[in-house]
Amino acid sequence: MSAEESDQLIINNWNKVVTKRDLVYVLGDITMENQNDIPKYLSKLNGRIVLIGGNHDTKQCCDVYRKLGITVMGCLKYKGFICTHIPIHPYELEQEDRQLLRGNIHGHVHKSGTIDGEEYTPKTDYGPLYYNVNIELHNYTPIAFDDLVADFQRRKEAFESKGLGDKGIAALEKAQKVLEELC
Repeated sequence: MSAEESDQLIINNWNKVVTKRDLVYVLGDITMENQNDIPKYLSKLNGRIVLIGGNHDTKQCCDVYRKLGITVMGCLKYKGFICTHIPIHPYELEQEDRQLLRGNIHGHVHKSGTIDGEEYTPKTDYGPLYYNVNIELHNYTPIAFDDLVADFQRRKEAFESKGLGDKGIAALEKAQKVLEELC
């Protein structure tokens, strides 16, 4: 799919589920470092946007977002979750009060990619305390928060039903060395 086809698919899917009154948290990388396209692209999207900056949201891009009235931040605690662009290290989740922090909602990790010209498929699921909202994994469509929470809870319960309770979850989180490579 070309960049133009991808953009149009995102715009169409976005506007099917987002109304003009909705508030949408975008977890990074609205555009791929091209600040000239930002006003044209965003003017086609319904809703109000809050951006958690990503690795492709350059200073110049963030300046344009702010001029358009978009709030830009590094991370956000929202209803018991830490929302970030890049998944946070499991140690950071352990440092929070486990009763208050439900998990990490993040983007950044794609279905596939290229390193030095070689295709690879990265790990996109880091366990029950992480929820990847990269649009590639969700039919290029934003996810309603209530739907995300319900799916997050189903995944966590399925994980725990396999006998991995809190101790198993903590052990798995520590073992996720893949995240260390991302951080």
